[in-house]
Amino acid sequence: MTLAVVFALAVGWLTGGRLRRWEKARLRFLPLPVAALLLQQLLGRLSQDWAPAIILLSYGLLFLFCLANCHLPKTALLTALGAGGNLLVIALNGFRMPVSRQAASVLSPEGLAALESLQIPMYALAGPDTRLWFLGDIVYVPILRGFASIGDLLLAAGVFFCLMAVMAPTSLPRWMRRG
Repeated sequence: MTLAVVFALAVGWLTGGRLRRWEKARLRFLPLPVAALLLQQLLGRLSQDWAPAIILLSYGLLFLFCLANCHLPKTALLTALGAGGNLLVIALNGFRMPVSRQAASVLSPEGLAALESLQIPMYALAGPDTRLWFLGDIVYVPILRGFASIGDLLLAAGVFFCLMAVMAPTSLPRWMRRG
């Protein structure tokens, strides 16, 4: 998500956008997605027993943010679709995000063993019993040194359009400026 924010900020600034225009976007409840991200970061430090509650709370905050900002249709729709896809695949697979074998093939032998033995919080190697595996982390993103799901890509697009609405760049097509 950090890369999506940095990319959107760069595009916004390079095309005449400014963060001081944020009031025009009427963005509501901005702390909710920040809290959702912090909650997910907390998962790695807690027992896996807490995972279902924290994941549900985290995604609930994202959905509330989408509902509060439905006047920014691209932001709300893309964020809700991304969050929904991720929540669905995680919930159907024991509250762990499945990672495809193809994506995991870039891991070191130690990293692959840790993924297979469920030692990496919130993640599991996809197998024949994995439900909706295509919504899991199926793409390795070298610049992030990590994996991404379709939901992650949709969430990143939601972040992009949100920041375009906030920054209101002057030299982008109107459809890109409107969140």
